[in-house]
Amino acid sequence: MENALDIAPVPAKRRRWMLSPVLIVSIVLHLLFGLGAAVYVVSRYTAARKLTFQGGPKSPNPSERALQHRVQMERKMQTQSVPAAVPKRVLTTGLAKIELPPMPDIPVPKTAANAPTMAGGGAAGGFASAAALGGGAVGGTGSGTPVNFFGIRDVSTSVVIMIDVSDSMFSRTGDAEGGKLVKMGKEQSFQAVRDEAIKLVESLTPATRFGIVRWSGAAYSWKPELVPATDPNKEAAIAHIQNEVNMKKAPKKPDRPGGTRHDYALEEAFKLKPETVYMITDGNATGDSPTDPSRKITPADIYKVADDGQKSLAKKARVHAIYYLTGKEKAEERQLLTGLASRNGGQFRNVAAKNRKE
Repeated sequence: MENALDIAPVPAKRRRWMLSPVLIVSIVLHLLFGLGAAVYVVSRYTAARKLTFQGGPKSPNPSERALQHRVQMERKMQTQSVPAAVPKRVLTTGLAKIELPPMPDIPVPKTAANAPTMAGGGAAGGFASAAALGGGAVGGTGSGTPVNFFGIRDVSTSVVIMIDVSDSMFSRTGDAEGGKLVKMGKEQSFQAVRDEAIKLVESLTPATRFGIVRWSGAAYSWKPELVPATDPNKEAAIAHIQNEVNMKKAPKKPDRPGGTRHDYALEEAFKLKPETVYMITDGNATGDSPTDPSRKITPADIYKVADDGQKSLAKKARVHAIYYLTGKEKAEERQLLTGLASRNGGQFRNVAAKNRKE
């Protein structure tokens, strides 16, 4: 019995094989535990460092974006259109407590500088004067073509040249004797007047319109209206000046009294409606008054004709006067021309002809 109940001992090799499953299970359990612990630790550490983001405003639809853009542009335009602040000036209507002393009277010379002398014998309009050499006065400041006649400069879009061709313009310089010409064309001292007129015409541009009026017993216009300064028109005008602007080329008309008719010439000039008028003559008008035939024509009659002519224009014309000294200067003649120029916004010059008689 006792021997039967004894358990036979298990060999060592068999014991090692029986222990292997237990060991493997233990190892697997430890690995699972360690892996779980690692996952837990990593998840906790990552959760601690996790950032939180908040979503932006809801994106508007296209119509809302267009409305917002329009509102922003209107605000910008309103900001830009606000004028800069300007400090207000302090004005007063009260009388000043300080009075300045009166200005002293400045003496004005009663006589002008010596008249320039013109070249005769067909010279190309040459004459010597301080005013002319200095360029002369500028009569106009508007737009147009620069023009110059005997040293009087202007800027104009339309010009009329008025030339006195009465007998005295020729007889006092030796161009005529006994009422007849003894010198012709470019041989005349009067040629200097023609040359100045020709130079003015040649300087014009096609954008400028111009006309020519000659007068003695009556007044005659080259054309019934101003013409543009094209090359053909300028060539025709130059031929007219050279051939028709001469003594005995402006005779009296049957229906009007004669003399030396500045009034008729001004009427013709203003009919052309120019912006600038150049008038050259050697003295006063002669003949009967246009308003009262019982008396002789006066400077007041001449001024009235100019005043009436100005009323017919949309813009007042400038009338420049040149006193062509064929003889001794006379105060009343100078007064007429200076008065005519000053009353009509123009300039005055006196030019002495060569070979003039004192």
